[in-house]
Amino acid sequence: MAAVLLTAACAGGGQDEEPESPLDEAEAGERVAAHIEDAVAALPGDVELEEVGNGRVSAACDTDPLITVNEAYFLRGLPEEDNEENVDLLVEHWEASGFTVTDDLRPDDVFVSVVNDEDGFTMSVAMSKQGSLSIDATSPCIHPSGTD
Repeated sequence: MAAVLLTAACAGGGQDEEPESPLDEAEAGERVAAHIEDAVAALPGDVELEEVGNGRVSAACDTDPLITVNEAYFLRGLPEEDNEENVDLLVEHWEASGFTVTDDLRPDDVFVSVVNDEDGFTMSVAMSKQGSLSIDATSPCIHPSGTD
């Protein structure tokens, strides 16, 4: 899932060599973590985050040296029978927090992706075949050392 979002976050940059955000790699990582923490706070109970893959990942955009920063986690501690309700809570939270839904594959697949209208960061929630929910956030294309 993270690879799909990384590709989507970098697509469309094409010929434009300018970063989509003035943040540097560390700042983008902090913003990714903050978006995830904010979204998880909208969920009921004690949700534990379990890293998917290698934790925070930086990946190349179409134009060197631009990159995106991504983090992905399984949401542990949520009953699987509440997955639909919890996805609804996340979508409601995102829409109230300045995100726009870009993909919603429900009811066929539990997958929703959103983009923050202000900073261009993307997020998604998805359900694995085993019934676990995961959440991730990805920065827009940035220069590793920022633009200042």
